[in-house]
Amino acid sequence: MRRDRKFGHDSGVSEILGVTMLLAMVVAIMSAVVVFLQPFVIDLNDNRAWAAGGVTAEQMNDRILVVAGMPNGTGLVHQTGIPGGSIDVLFNIESWTIGADIYGNDRVEVFRNGSGIVVSSDNRTAETIEIWTDGQQAGFWNNEVWITQWPMTEWKTVVDDPLSYASTFRVDVLDRNGTPIHRWMEINIDGLRLSSPLAEGTFVIDLSNGAIIEKLPNKNLAIEEFPRLSHRKTIDGGHVVRFVLLDIDVDNAATNLNRDLDLTSRGSEMLFDVENARNLVLGMDIGGDSTVEPRYIDHWTSEHEIRIATGDLEGYTGFGPKGPLSGADGLTFHSNPANFQLEILLQKVEVVP
Repeated sequence: MRRDRKFGHDSGVSEILGVTMLLAMVVAIMSAVVVFLQPFVIDLNDNRAWAAGGVTAEQMNDRILVVAGMPNGTGLVHQTGIPGGSIDVLFNIESWTIGADIYGNDRVEVFRNGSGIVVSSDNRTAETIEIWTDGQQAGFWNNEVWITQWPMTEWKTVVDDPLSYASTFRVDVLDRNGTPIHRWMEINIDGLRLSSPLAEGTFVIDLSNGAIIEKLPNKNLAIEEFPRLSHRKTIDGGHVVRFVLLDIDVDNAATNLNRDLDLTSRGSEMLFDVENARNLVLGMDIGGDSTVEPRYIDHWTSEHEIRIATGDLEGYTGFGPKGPLSGADGLTFHSNPANFQLEILLQKVEVVP
């Protein structure tokens, strides 16, 4: 009887040990599977976030461009959302300077010198200067008289009055007949940034001036869409340079844009509409990643670089650097004849969560 009881006890212990060992093996195998598959799961989640972020950015940019072309005060609702991500405002992410001779034969140059504006006239046909800030004509007090024209006292004149602006700054140079012969403008551009969290950082997409700029962690920047600068040849052999700028207007108090958004057109402003422009100078100051600006320049001047390399610039029509080949002094437009039609349009879209 004692032997039987001992045998039964040993048998029960063996069954418990067997089950325990089996469970341990199952847990070990499952742990190994989890460890083995974890990188693949992380990559899968990152790929989903990357794809979702890219699609969301493309759809939003398309909607914004559609609204930008609508009449003032009209728009649509864009249903958006980035799970676990965010949408933020990029204030003054871009600043563009555009100057061109628009009448006569003089070569006029306008540029900033610190806080002042320098205006020079090669042929000395410039007589006065008018300045407009955000659409309002600027001026200064002189013996209790409000003056809206600065005189060109010398062939090179400096205007150093304190003049602030938010969006647009315009300088018109006039001849003795009061005809504008040169226009120079600064335009500040706001944009949007979409952010999606990934395992090793954040996937960032900037929507700026019609462009789509993507940056993955530890990867080179990718520009999916460029600003809308173009040129074309007309049926009569002339040329048209067209640049459509896009500014996003978001209330400073808005804190959560990662939701449905009201997109409303705030109209368009024709900054340049000139039949016979010359000596175009197009400058840019792009915030964010330092590689964006040279990528823009390369995109618009690639054919010019090829012509330079082959030593054949004769008959070239298109954009090229003004001064250094790096484009540090801005871009210009090469054409024959030298005069061309210039169209610069500023579109504004208001974004309200």
